[in-house]
Amino acid sequence: MYTMDNDDKIICQLVETYFSSSSSSTASAMSKSSSTEDSASSSSGDGEEDDDLLLFPLMLYLTSGQRRHRIQNYLQIIDSWTNKEYKQHLRLNWCTASKLIDELELSNFIPSHSFGVKPISAKLSFLLFLWYIANIEPLRTMSDRFDVSISSVFRVLRRVVTWLLTKFDSVIKWPQGLEAVVVNEQFLSKKGIPKVLGAIDETHIRIEKPLDRAREYCNRKKYFSISLQAVADADMRFINVYCGDPGSLHDARILRRSELYHEASMNQEILFPDKMFLLGDSAYPSLPWLVPPFRDNGHLTPQQVEFNYIHSSTRMAIEQAFGQLKGRFRRIKFFTEYRDLPFVVNTVVAACILHNYCIEKNDTYDFPEVLNDCTSGITNDIEQEEIDNRTAGMDRRTELFYELFPNCL
Repeated sequence: MYTMDNDDKIICQLVETYFSSSSSSTASAMSKSSSTEDSASSSSGDGEEDDDLLLFPLMLYLTSGQRRHRIQNYLQIIDSWTNKEYKQHLRLNWCTASKLIDELELSNFIPSHSFGVKPISAKLSFLLFLWYIANIEPLRTMSDRFDVSISSVFRVLRRVVTWLLTKFDSVIKWPQGLEAVVVNEQFLSKKGIPKVLGAIDETHIRIEKPLDRAREYCNRKKYFSISLQAVADADMRFINVYCGDPGSLHDARILRRSELYHEASMNQEILFPDKMFLLGDSAYPSLPWLVPPFRDNGHLTPQQVEFNYIHSSTRMAIEQAFGQLKGRFRRIKFFTEYRDLPFVVNTVVAACILHNYCIEKNDTYDFPEVLNDCTSGITNDIEQEEIDNRTAGMDRRTELFYELFPNCL
């Protein structure tokens, strides 16, 4: 249902004031009897002056530039773009976006009623969402651009995000069977490390200061954030995503809180068959299914330094995945106007789904790279000591090291 904004309400009040005043003036004039022509003309002149006094504020308001100017038929402007312009503005090529629009239209997330105000179409809904996630633009400006109310912008964004989340299990999935073997071979071809199933890391999503428990969300770089932990394969495709923990938490603690940690602890042979494992940076503990580099304490052997180099080069896939995620969908770099953390988390996960969808459809990333601003790799001595003590005797890293450097046995 259409709702008037402040400008419309002001205009309506002025118009109502004008007509009510005109009606009362007319009624008063009819009840009076004028004895001479002069008095009648004088009354008529007074009435016109009253009308002017009421009309001038309305005309001044309409011509002063205070009324919001919305763009009409912006979808026609989008349709006139070249594919290059389309991708520059919306960060997806036309073919990828069209397929998703068709899928959205066939879903049950777009209203199809024929009564009342015409519902917002699937095309407008998805393009509005793409504009929101691809740019850092206020919702009021988006409302003017697409000629819809701000409340409709909120409603459409939530509708499209909810629809994208229904694709999570089919788009972000753990490799198994032959898929796992292919991933192993792709990582092996990089720097020669066998049995790698993925690379894990964590990045920070900058948010506005939360109203509740703000201190928990202030990270080590002194800004407010939530954490996004993800595992990527060799093609920078996300195979596991865990998002929403406060930014103050350490990477190792976020790992222990994630579903991946609990599943791997109970079903290691299912998730990591044939002694497969993940690569993580120095913030992570050494586990039977997770291999970090050697901690550089100034006493590493040349072979350990070489191990750390090939380890870092191989796990680069997850850092590149985060860079592409934030480079393609610029809203992920900083959420403004929103303090509703569940919506922010859902939007980040929806962006990860779109990231994978673009890889599947060969929608190549050709935007300027964005440096990953995560605080991974920064560990305090207390927590690192706790990790070292807890994981003693469970060193998959040492096994891998001697496999790569047998001469060190």
